[in-house]
Amino acid sequence: MEVKIFEAIFISLHVSIFATVVSFFISLPISFILGIKNFHLKNVVLAIINSLTAIPPVCAGLICYLIVSRTGPLGWMGILYTPIAMMIAQFIIITPIMISLVTRNVQEEYPLFEEELRSYGAKLSDIIKLLLMNKYRIYFTISIIAFGRAISEYGAAVIVGGSIDHLTRNITATIAQETSKGNLYLALQLGIVLIAFSFVISFLSQINNKN
Repeated sequence: MEVKIFEAIFISLHVSIFATVVSFFISLPISFILGIKNFHLKNVVLAIINSLTAIPPVCAGLICYLIVSRTGPLGWMGILYTPIAMMIAQFIIITPIMISLVTRNVQEEYPLFEEELRSYGAKLSDIIKLLLMNKYRIYFTISIIAFGRAISEYGAAVIVGGSIDHLTRNITATIAQETSKGNLYLALQLGIVLIAFSFVISFLSQINNKN
């Protein structure tokens, strides 16, 4: 039983941390461009991204399945029913959330010192560095929120991961399976672990915001 618990925790952490890190580094430049630059159809792009923050996980899983299945554009990689496919699914879910939150923060902060920076001849790269240094706590909090969303996800991970024992069966999938088998003790143990993760994530967010 303990082996199954540790395996589920490891798979969940491995997949969710990787998806969050990749999403963070891709979301940052996109968010800065959306927050600082003015261009045609910008409001439409922001509206689409904001809408995608509410995408149902099963729909994200379906999109990912179409991408990585044999007939999909990434079918040649053979990554369906692997942790990589789960990472892609979680990436699809959390990236719009990260872009939306970071963009909103940049739009609030950038106008406060835009004219001063421009008067000193600051380049876009300088502005980005300043925002990163001054607001790293907020970006860390956003990353924690995205990680919490990723690690608690169930539908997409099952669709593209297949809930394969020792390979893609994460915490949420194991809870669902063990509950259906009547093994409530193991399901409760993993449920407590997931709640503990949620508590820690919430605690870190609150502490980070206060500092």
